[in-house]
Amino acid sequence: MIKDFLKDAVKYLPAQIAPGIVGFISIPIITRIFSPQDYGNYSLAMATIVVLTTLVGWLPMSIIRFYPVYERDKKLDLFYGNILKLTFISLLVITFTFIIFIFIIKTHISSKLYLFMLIGICVFIAIAIFNVLQHFLRSKRQVGWYSGFAIWKSIMGFGFGIALIFLFKLGIESLLWGIILSIFFVIPFLWRKVIGNISSIYSKLNLSLVKDLANYSFPLVIGNLAAWVLSLSDRYILEFFRGSQEVGIYSASYNISEKSIMLLTSLFMLASGPISIHIWEKEDKKKSAEFINKVTRYYLIACVPAIIGLSVLSKPILNIMTGEQYFEGYKIIPFVTLGILFLGLQQRFQAGFMFYKKTGYITFTIVASGILNLFLNFLFVPRYGYFAAAVTTLVSYAFLLFLMIILSRRFFVWKFPLKSLIKVTCASTIMGIVVYYVVNNLTTSVPINLTLGICIGALVYFLMLILLREFSQEEIKIFHSLKQKVLKQKR
Repeated sequence: MIKDFLKDAVKYLPAQIAPGIVGFISIPIITRIFSPQDYGNYSLAMATIVVLTTLVGWLPMSIIRFYPVYERDKKLDLFYGNILKLTFISLLVITFTFIIFIFIIKTHISSKLYLFMLIGICVFIAIAIFNVLQHFLRSKRQVGWYSGFAIWKSIMGFGFGIALIFLFKLGIESLLWGIILSIFFVIPFLWRKVIGNISSIYSKLNLSLVKDLANYSFPLVIGNLAAWVLSLSDRYILEFFRGSQEVGIYSASYNISEKSIMLLTSLFMLASGPISIHIWEKEDKKKSAEFINKVTRYYLIACVPAIIGLSVLSKPILNIMTGEQYFEGYKIIPFVTLGILFLGLQQRFQAGFMFYKKTGYITFTIVASGILNLFLNFLFVPRYGYFAAAVTTLVSYAFLLFLMIILSRRFFVWKFPLKSLIKVTCASTIMGIVVYYVVNNLTTSVPINLTLGICIGALVYFLMLILLREFSQEEIKIFHSLKQKVLKQKR
């Protein structure tokens, strides 16, 4: 199944690269057009959209876990119908509740932020519907279609937003309208691809199915809300104690770090999640443990050098990618990237809880880490600002990983690739030293040094892995086979 994972990972890669490229393109443009205050308000609106989408997230998670079961039992019509009905009900309840909340706090927030929140409701509805339909494609491992729709949403969402800014001279809220427009155009095609010939989507709710979905997913929703506290709540605390200026500076650097590393962590989650469930349901515990071990090893090989590389290059990257008002945020990048590495690593340890449907433990660990993060933020952010927010996020993610390791071993034990971690860390450290020298000494041009540093660093890293004998002959053959298939497709 590791070949299936690598194939799916290659297919998912464009869907992850597209948002990353859009993010890297958008940040230099947006931070040069709009002030940190405007960017701060936009970031708060996006953070709110994330938490609203998280509340509907119990349905996509249920799709991933239960689709193989209902496919096996030949009851997909029932499954589709109930998921779609529950989506509509969830959207109605959450939207109505949030509108009331916005009207209550209207007098306590700026008029611009209030407008962003109202537009954010529409963005939330569009994204929630899109995500539910997307996860049916993911469960069926229709990776090409999944990637195609995801790429459209990322590229056209930004494209429509930029068009509104430059053609109609609108504000930064145009980026929100761009997301809505991109999803609006593609939803009919996505619906047709997902629903197809399913005939009984209008059947009544099956209470037994709803109960199974809720018991499995609601704890995960609580956990994801706590994860939102871990990753995004610091923006609200910064806004309250330090103002939108610091929110904007913090968000710009955080987003550059997150879009880089989350590209990799999301790729591994997307590709490994459905396959791990299929292995557990259709094969045995030993095969599942072997699969998690191999996926974790590949995760370390991909992410550790990215962490060190971004940390070494943080200052020149910020100089190139942001406006002058945002430059000082470079110092938080090492903390943010390492924290996201821990976040992705703890996902590997969630596997046992998923297999045994013990999702309450995931909720507990994330809630505990979220509470720690809030406590540390309230303690240090008022005095030290956005730098403290970055450090407390790292500490909280490390605590989350520690709890996940300790608790998960009660249910599912697998061998952690410690030798690979040591080799990867050694190779990445040497790469980092080389990159630092190239970027700071080669030429007087920052963009040229940065480009050459990345290319030379990648070459040094993989040469070191080969010298350390990290890759097996079987893996080299698989990589070569995948490369040949990619080249044939391009032709």
